[in-house]
Amino acid sequence: MQKLAIIGGGISGLSLAYYLQDKFEITIFEKEKWGGKAYTQKVDNYLFEEGVNGFLSNSPKTLELCKEIGIEPIKANENAKKRFIYDDKLIEIPLKPIDFIKSDIMSFKGKIRLLKEFFIKPKCEEESVEEFAVRRLGKEFNDKMMIPMLAGIYASTPEITSMNAAFPKLKKIECEYGSLFKGMMKLKRGGQPSGELHSFEWGMSEFINRLKEKIKATFVQQEIKDIDELKDFDKIVLATPAYESASILKKYEKLSSLLKKIKYNPVAIVGFDYEDIKPVGFGILTIKEKSLGILMDKYIFPNRNGIRVMVGGARYPEIKNLNEKEIIEIAKKDVEKITNSKNPKISWVKFHKNAIPNYSLGHQQLVDEIFEEAKKVDIILTGNAYRGVSFNDCIKNSFNLAKELKNEKIAG
Repeated sequence: MQKLAIIGGGISGLSLAYYLQDKFEITIFEKEKWGGKAYTQKVDNYLFEEGVNGFLSNSPKTLELCKEIGIEPIKANENAKKRFIYDDKLIEIPLKPIDFIKSDIMSFKGKIRLLKEFFIKPKCEEESVEEFAVRRLGKEFNDKMMIPMLAGIYASTPEITSMNAAFPKLKKIECEYGSLFKGMMKLKRGGQPSGELHSFEWGMSEFINRLKEKIKATFVQQEIKDIDELKDFDKIVLATPAYESASILKKYEKLSSLLKKIKYNPVAIVGFDYEDIKPVGFGILTIKEKSLGILMDKYIFPNRNGIRVMVGGARYPEIKNLNEKEIIEIAKKDVEKITNSKNPKISWVKFHKNAIPNYSLGHQQLVDEIFEEAKKVDIILTGNAYRGVSFNDCIKNSFNLAKELKNEKIAG
């Protein structure tokens, strides 16, 4: 068997190892903890996720993998369907068209502007999320809906994010059907993401631990600083963040330079518990606060008894200069302002200085250049820096990469 080194034991590296374990002799290197940011921290009697708290059931590969490794996901309860935006007051996001019309989430003028979307010509070249949203749906929609949405998914802002890279399916609908509304009507889809939110009984680490148990590989707790440390391997996969891959691949100047162009947004996850915080629901996204959102984990999954606040992102990059005490104070003040809740029973923080890759304008072309350059030096790259940041994306991309490597091995 060929010897394969996978650098990075996050969800991308581990799922790739799982899919390739019968075709290669695998060694996985991880410098910190298995699972990466998909990690559940136990603090006293509390479970706090350091990153993602679940996944949508709209990706067959994730559900198939759960079944194969023998773990049963749990569905979020009905509270998860209640989502809010804070725009100087709490507004519940309407799920049905009739509720949207009645809601004060946008002005009457803003709602009328949405109807013009049917008649706006498609634009298929790359543009920012802000350009796309303002052009098709109006400035108010961008300000009231896209700003909080980008904060919640990418910890980013619409003006610096590529629509084509961040929301390729929506861009495809515009180009194929000429209108988002026309496309969604023909596809019989609403504006909400398809699928239902799922997690695991004792958090995301439960999945990571089970997956690791099902992988035939050598697990090495070691930081790889230079690609030359791996000369004994036939194939090498870097499943590390782009900036770490750039450092490991510093001998390949052009490839390293390209990887450094992928920037990351800083995010701190602050865990609290309040006696009776409201509203009951999935969470609250903000439009202008330093806290991007509040996730009400305690109301949607069992064995969770706290909430989490996301602070920073591209909206507030100055968070990089703050200490943990200052970050907690920002989160505490924002929670009080938004929910009127005071004096949390517990405070916990996990600070990711490089939390989420920013899919900036030109991202897709940059990724193509990176992969082309990596191929020249026989290096394989994977992870959330390239073609999807979600838990589902990482598993799907690992499955597809494994398929390519298996076919390559058979052909060779």
